[in-house]
Amino acid sequence: MPEFELLPVTAAGTRFVELAEKHAADFAPRVPEADRTATFQTQNLDEMKASGFTSAPVPVEFGGLGVRSVHDLALGMNRLGRTDPSTAIAINMHLSIVWAADFLHRLAKGTDNAAQTEAMAGLLQQMASGLIAAASNTEPGTTMGWPMTEATKVDEGWSLSGRKTFGTLSPAADLVLVSCRTARGDGTYESGFAIVPGGAPGMTFLDDWDTLGMRSSGSNGAVYDGCLLPESSMMSGASWGDSGGVMGVSLGAVTNLGLIAAFVGIAEAARDLAIDLARTRTKQPSGAPVAHRYGIQHAVAEMEADLATCRAHLSWAGRLLDERVANVAPQDLNIQDLYAIQGQFQCSKLVVNRKAIDVVDKALQISGGSGYFSSSPLSRMYRDVRAGPFMQPYSPNEVYEYIGQVALGLPPAIQT
Repeated sequence: MPEFELLPVTAAGTRFVELAEKHAADFAPRVPEADRTATFQTQNLDEMKASGFTSAPVPVEFGGLGVRSVHDLALGMNRLGRTDPSTAIAINMHLSIVWAADFLHRLAKGTDNAAQTEAMAGLLQQMASGLIAAASNTEPGTTMGWPMTEATKVDEGWSLSGRKTFGTLSPAADLVLVSCRTARGDGTYESGFAIVPGGAPGMTFLDDWDTLGMRSSGSNGAVYDGCLLPESSMMSGASWGDSGGVMGVSLGAVTNLGLIAAFVGIAEAARDLAIDLARTRTKQPSGAPVAHRYGIQHAVAEMEADLATCRAHLSWAGRLLDERVANVAPQDLNIQDLYAIQGQFQCSKLVVNRKAIDVVDKALQISGGSGYFSSSPLSRMYRDVRAGPFMQPYSPNEVYEYIGQVALGLPPAIQT
């Protein structure tokens, strides 16, 4: 266990992190085969359901652990990421949506919306009973703020059509949150989310997840072809291109905090492997451990500095999101403030993803080539950690634009 690991700040979060550590140990023996075969680990999910891990953000009154702190939720992903990052990013998708359901429940209560309060309470109770939710947001050829998947009004409610990629956790989803647009009468669009039950006619998950890393995350693509949904399935109201309004910006930051925490976990595990190797491997003619060599010491020092940077950013970003988002009444959140918070978080995300990759690269360097073999955990870590920069929002191709726009007081609008 890393000597300077980050610790949870709430009692509920402490229990959650303890569960994460236990699950990480249990999952570890299954990771190599799952990675080799690109197989989603349903057994992992079943065990997390049984322990109450999957319902952690559900309020205690509805049967969950009551973990509202996004800092603490992220630390759970950090612990899982050390041994099974594919499972970490998959369950992070679900937990973020559960957190969002609690957010919407509190928003409905705060604005005296009785119908929405009841609906969200029912959804949270289902989540406490094991319902698994995934998101289907990323699309080829556009950015997340400008979804091309469209929901069209029909007599039955809505007809949803479009194509999505990177639908993490989709093989196990009982419910899918799909970003989409709806047409206004004046020819413009609104952005929103469609709530699609798993197995809905017109929704097809593709068997297309064969990738460099994160091979057992179940991040399949999806096609929506006239998927019919009832009237109540649509949540919209934000203008097309504004990143989904208060809900969308908040959820984007919360989801990505858990993701970067998992990548820090990969870096921590790689560091530990490299340290153990340097202490135990010897070289002739001296027969001394390679830890005595200056080049190894220099590489280790760089790893330590990079990990300290990662942890500092992760801790700061988590506490920022707790203070400025999670612990604020949802109806009091301001979109302009959230843009600024998202801009600061994106700075941390950018740095952490870079530094986590650097740490794993140094660990592979220290391995002297043994880590290059497929049988080495470093080989998988090297592949897995490279998924970090692709996580939306925002990729390195877009993040500078967003950060610069917010800092300059301009409306954040990533153009494609």
